[in-house]
Amino acid sequence: MSSEPQGMLSKGLALLTALGDHPRGATVTDISRAVDLPVSTVHRLLHTEVDLGFVSFEPSNKTYSLGVRVFELANKVSGVLSLAEIARPTMRQLSVETGETVQLAVLSNSRALFIEKVGTEQAIGIRGSVGESEPLHATSTGKVLLSQLDEDRLATTLDAVSFDAWTPRTLTDRAGLLAELHRVRADDFATANEEFDPGVRAIGVPIRNGRGETKAALCISAPAFRVPQDTLLSWLPALRAAADSIGVRLSLNPA
Repeated sequence: MSSEPQGMLSKGLALLTALGDHPRGATVTDISRAVDLPVSTVHRLLHTEVDLGFVSFEPSNKTYSLGVRVFELANKVSGVLSLAEIARPTMRQLSVETGETVQLAVLSNSRALFIEKVGTEQAIGIRGSVGESEPLHATSTGKVLLSQLDEDRLATTLDAVSFDAWTPRTLTDRAGLLAELHRVRADDFATANEEFDPGVRAIGVPIRNGRGETKAALCISAPAFRVPQDTLLSWLPALRAAADSIGVRLSLNPA
């Protein structure tokens, strides 16, 4: 371990890392030796992590091991990474076919979170890099994700949407968005015509697994000066085929 001063967070993470090397559990003394911290410090940190569920304690032999909360987080990360990995080859193919940017987003904290993006040399001013998020009411992926929610969750999610006017074309009222979502639900696709970024158009569809559950939204984004709305809509069959292909592969590998 480094001798440089460490904050409590880094020390806590060091304990979790050490416990990862002891699947059968470890005593306070074992952990203290592994992370090069005083026993009293380790004991205090472990107590906090047990309370939070990141560490479990076995009283019979006084050993600590990774808790359920760690595995819950690991499963969430694994699911997102697996989805992006599964989708990437199909997204690349679609990007080559259209010559435009293809993006994959999931619902996260009342935003559309991008977990994969495949661009082309022609891509100009297309936002939404991996790890970035965009507003639900002003994007094709956001509208798709909203349209798949049940009434209760939709209402709760929209309560957290600020309805900011990103461009003169942005839907800025709840009633207008609900009407748009009704159309999206009926047509099973959404568009955003310069509603978030001026000069950018996008079309999105849901990705569903074998149980019909919507896991993500897939979209094609393109500069408006190069791609008319009619051209964007002409790509809908290819976009749907790509989403279906990803959904089938997702069902075969339900990580």
